[in-house]
Amino acid sequence: MTTIPRPSSDIVTNILEGRVAIVTGAARGIGFATASLLAQHGARVVLVDLHEDALKTACTTIGHGVTYQTCDVSDWNQQIALFEYVTNTLGPIYLLVCNAAVNPEITLLQTSDAERHARMASQVRYSYLADEVDGQNESGGQLQRPSTSLFDVNVNSVVFGLKLGIHYMKKTGGGRIVVVGSAGSYVPVSSQPLYTASKHAVLGLARSTAQINEVIEAGVSISWIAPWLTLTPMVEGLQATTHPDTLKSSPEDAAWAIIVAATAEEANGKGYWIQGQMISEVEGAYGELAGRLIVPENRF
Repeated sequence: MTTIPRPSSDIVTNILEGRVAIVTGAARGIGFATASLLAQHGARVVLVDLHEDALKTACTTIGHGVTYQTCDVSDWNQQIALFEYVTNTLGPIYLLVCNAAVNPEITLLQTSDAERHARMASQVRYSYLADEVDGQNESGGQLQRPSTSLFDVNVNSVVFGLKLGIHYMKKTGGGRIVVVGSAGSYVPVSSQPLYTASKHAVLGLARSTAQINEVIEAGVSISWIAPWLTLTPMVEGLQATTHPDTLKSSPEDAAWAIIVAATAEEANGKGYWIQGQMISEVEGAYGELAGRLIVPENRF
């Protein structure tokens, strides 16, 4: 792994000033911190989230002329409308940050009340292995289908974002797409198996799409970040957030990794871990380890 320093503000401004950036899940957490950093360096940022009141507050806090659009990123038609609006009103999109994600499983870790924890653990919404039944009959009811709605946001929205981002960037000479993964993109997290599966999925999606010849020839760079424990609203209440020996990052630490991916000369196909304030590029080491297991396009 290679440790990557944060670029200077002058370098970031020289690259991003005046360029249009879309950040999803931008009302709080990593998305908000990223939108703020981009705006501070002169980018024309569009904050995207579901909740208009939160977006208005975020835009007021950030300033720098940022704007917002409400959008359910799991909805293909709403994402189409988002990209058309941004392109028609602000101009060519240079940077897309696919950050929006949900994690219902984490709620179990945030619940200290034993009775409530047991009740939630028996529901498939929070634990896909729960023995919850749907209705009652003579045989005791049918085992309830696990909830997979988090894949709509965590995976499908990235599929949509990559397709639309590449489509629009091809027309204007290229651009940058940064996908926000997780440590769970690389390692198992037994307490959050569906969330982990979704983050494994977007890692494979970004890795593979970055190698498509059409994408490379169009000048579109696709990279991703993998934050470890980051102190966002998503993890509020977790014991690990207050444990003195746990390595923690701030949303701004993760945002700086996104800035690295958005400004590095050769970022396509690169992944960046964030541990505390340290940013490490990991795909080079992975590529050496995987060797011939990495299959380029049309090599089957």
